[in-house]
Amino acid sequence: MKIRTKILVSLIATAIVIIIAFLVFLIIKANRDRLLLISNQQQQNLAINAAMLLHERYMVNLANDYSVWDEMAAFSKTGDTLWSNSNIRNVPIIHNLDGLWVTDINRNFLLTLPRPLINIDEQGFTKQSFFDFLMKSRTCHFFAIHDSNIYEFSAGTIHSSMDIQKRQDPSGFLILCQQMDSSYLKELESLSGCKIGFTKNISLQNSHNNDDSEIISLMPIYTWDHVLLGYLKFSHEHELLRSYFRITSLTSYAYLFLSLLLLALMCTALYFWINKPMTKVAESLSLESSEPIDILLNKKNEFGEVATMIERFFIQKKVLAEIIHEKDVALSSLSEAEAKNRALLDAIPDLLIKINLFGIITDFHIGHQEHLPFPDENQLMGKNLEEILPPSVRPLIGDAIKEINLSRKPQSLVFQMPFFKSSLKFFEATLTLTALGDYLVVMRNITPQKEAEIALHRMLEKEAELNSLKTQFITTVSHEFRTPLSAISSNIQLFELYGEKWSEDKKTEAFQRIQKAIQELITLLNDLSAIAKDQSGKLRINPTNFDLPGFCQELIKDSSGLFKSSVNVQMEYETEVIQVKMDKDLLRHIFINLLSNAIKFSPADEIVVFQINDAGENHLKFTISDKGVGIPPEELESIYEPFHRAHNVAAYPGSGLGLSIVKRCIDLHLGTLNIKSKLDQGTIVTVILPAFFLQPETHEKDSDY
Repeated sequence: MKIRTKILVSLIATAIVIIIAFLVFLIIKANRDRLLLISNQQQQNLAINAAMLLHERYMVNLANDYSVWDEMAAFSKTGDTLWSNSNIRNVPIIHNLDGLWVTDINRNFLLTLPRPLINIDEQGFTKQSFFDFLMKSRTCHFFAIHDSNIYEFSAGTIHSSMDIQKRQDPSGFLILCQQMDSSYLKELESLSGCKIGFTKNISLQNSHNNDDSEIISLMPIYTWDHVLLGYLKFSHEHELLRSYFRITSLTSYAYLFLSLLLLALMCTALYFWINKPMTKVAESLSLESSEPIDILLNKKNEFGEVATMIERFFIQKKVLAEIIHEKDVALSSLSEAEAKNRALLDAIPDLLIKINLFGIITDFHIGHQEHLPFPDENQLMGKNLEEILPPSVRPLIGDAIKEINLSRKPQSLVFQMPFFKSSLKFFEATLTLTALGDYLVVMRNITPQKEAEIALHRMLEKEAELNSLKTQFITTVSHEFRTPLSAISSNIQLFELYGEKWSEDKKTEAFQRIQKAIQELITLLNDLSAIAKDQSGKLRINPTNFDLPGFCQELIKDSSGLFKSSVNVQMEYETEVIQVKMDKDLLRHIFINLLSNAIKFSPADEIVVFQINDAGENHLKFTISDKGVGIPPEELESIYEPFHRAHNVAAYPGSGLGLSIVKRCIDLHLGTLNIKSKLDQGTIVTVILPAFFLQPETHEKDSDY
């Protein structure tokens, strides 16, 4: 086949491929447009179904609410007009209803509200068949058409609240009606995002074309006996779809035009680049005689030398073509090998540096920039590796090179150095000796692994600390529970043995000891409950208004009852604020713990002063002063930690939870706590709280507690 014929066939094949590709593109575009329309149709149908279902649920729930009602059940039996006027008269106004009917079991209408727009006799709602259907279904939802207006109905049988499932015989029937007026349709249009109309033509469902942006959905509506009234037509124009269809159509024809233009340019280029040069070559090689080369070879005298030269030309051309083919194969193999090596290098995320015997960088490869410990990669080539590394790392590299020269084995080292003049990062370097006597350094940023390792060690230390805290918690709580429980048990045993012989004073004293032990248990449980709520995030402030002086007197009485002591609590109320808005439970946690500590650690016959003063700007200052054992200065910063107890109070009962709970409750109240203490001289605790607590918008739990 001639070259011109091959070129012509190639051009025709190219044109056919372009046309087939265009047709395939049109088919794909049509399917894509159809799927897009189907997707938008489904989304619109879902929105419409949700909107219609919302209205249906509202009407059905409204019918159920008023039909399962003891007073409605009584009214359907007695027909009490006075009750209906005071309880049902405003129901249509409240729920925007256009009709409400109540009948007794014999279908006698007891109430019709308000003046209905629709005659229920014309709709067949007074027929026995309708009430038989309602008796069977108990609750139903349907539509009706009257004077070109659509009405939505819900009906139900009337039962008492004891028969909420409506299994017994009803006492009457309730019918509710709402007209689909403009406000109703606007609400439905806002829910569905569509324009609403009414039609009886179902063929409108699929009336759109590919370039039509309007999507129509039809929702059938039925009467109570399932007779089709028509369809609610929901239509929505998608301007985005219309623009999309126009753009894709223009893109299709632009693709066809550009393809044909490219084909024409190819034909023109082939004509000027191939056809005309080939014609000139043929003319230059053509002989005056039209005889073949073999004939010329036989004519030695006339044309033998010329024919021999032509034959040698073709032989050398063939040899040259074979040499070119071999070189092309070799170049192809070399390109494949280079591509494989490049792919392997690109897959390595580390920094590869090649240095000679003198430490000069002769080549490098950067995998990921995060593994490059230098701000500029241009400073690598030709530089000494030790010059660009920090002084702390240079000896490590030098020792590694010496070890490689001795053992001929790879060496690894880990070091820290600044990363782009910022924080220190961890790097791992591996040095190996190449076959050519150079050194290959592989560097990697291992900061995430090191940080994970450090975090793991911290987690293990934290876990050990938590285990220690759990052990301390169990030991402390067990001890604190054992003491009052032992007191309760011993007094009960004494009652069993000597209760009949004891005097009334003796029995009262035993009862007080039992009551005191129970109060200690309650206080400990309250402390534990407060800590548990705080740890789970459930400890919240709930301020209420109450009388502060009376509440403080109650606190003094409760805290004094925890200990059988001659220590007296003296309250000095020096403010005119009587009514406050605070959380009584949190205040009880605060001052029961502070007052009981002051009483417990004070000597006999001493006085604990509980003073309340103004602190300015809607704040009150509560001060509790005692002359007890005091707190060692070195332990003042640790007293708020759970289960921490100072070394000088080991002989006193306690769990070490009180001050931690006090601190947390004061923080929730947005207050402040200050403790001043001198060893063996006493302690002064000052608490400042807002008198009228205003709840902030956000209040995060202290995660360090």
